[in-house]
Formats: sequence, structure tokens, C-alpha cells
Amino acid sequence: MNRMMKRTAAATIAGGVLAGGMLLATGSASAMPSDTPCGASDVNVSVTPDPTHASGHEAYLITYTAASEDTNCKLQGTPTDVSFAGDGQAVGISVVPEPASGGAGPVNLRAGHPAESRLVQAAHEAPLPQIPVSVTFDLPTGPDGQPVSVAWPEGQPLKGTEVQTTAVSAVDGG
Repeated sequence: MNRMMKRTAAATIAGGVLAGGMLLATGSASAMPSDTPCGASDVNVSVTPDPTHASGHEAYLITYTAASEDTNCKLQGTPTDVSFAGDGQAVGISVVPEPASGGAGPVNLRAGHPAESRLVQAAHEAPLPQIPVSVTFDLPTGPDGQPVSVAWPEGQPLKGTEVQTTAVSAVDGG
């Protein structure tokens, strides 16, 4: 009978180790970076004035957060096809990607792990006469970006003839 108890105990331990290993593997898999590009329904996007900026420049922070607890997708590169609208009309300004942003790596977007990019303009330039009310762009997901439209910070002008987009990056601490 002692031998039978040893076999039962060994089988129970082996089963427990196997189940625990499967549980750990499952937990790790859900936290693994995704190869799936983010779609518009995966992401909540907001634009706010950025209080930190390089001398001579002003920036607007684009923040990307997971739309649900189950979101696990990839953002990479810069927002593309950026356009601004104000009072039902297009606001005429050129938008160019930051030159150094082409090789930026992917950012895994999931709950509690937001990402960000910026729209940067020269602070010394004259404001455009038309104040934007929204900005529309394709998410930084690669060649097939998903379009999103977001409210522009109220009363904040665009300046000059050009704004620059920066590559998406993970938020520190996110």
C-alpha cells in the first residue's frame, strides 16, 4: 500500500507541475508582443498640448491607449495622412515625418501600456488664421494605417507652414 501511495503522490505532483507550467505558458503568451497592427477600434486617441518641448518649438502630444483590457496590438512609425479641419474646412498646413523616425521599432499597445507621438511646430512662426477643431490621421501601424479622427485642443493654433510628426514610442513607466 505504501508503494501505491508513492505512485499516487508522484502522479499528483507530475500533474501539478504540468498544469502549473501550462498556466505559466498561457499567462506569458497573453503578455507577448503582438504582430497584429492596431486597428482604429483597438485604440483610444487623444491630443493635448505638450508642456515639454525643445527650445523654439511647441508640440502637441498624441496619446494612444488600449480600448479594452484585451487589446494587444502593434504601433510602429509615424502617423500618416495627417489633416486638420476647422469650421468644416481643411486647415492648410504641410505635415512631414521627423527625418530620424524611419527606423523606430514597434510599440506593443495593451492595457496599462500606452504609447505616444507628437506634432511639432516652430514656436516663432505666425499662427494660422483658422483654428483647428479636429485632426485626422492614419494610425502608425505600417503601410496600411487605420484612420482616426480626434478633437483638437480647444483654441490651440497651428503655426507656420509645416508641422512635423514624430514616431510612436512607449510612454515611460507604461
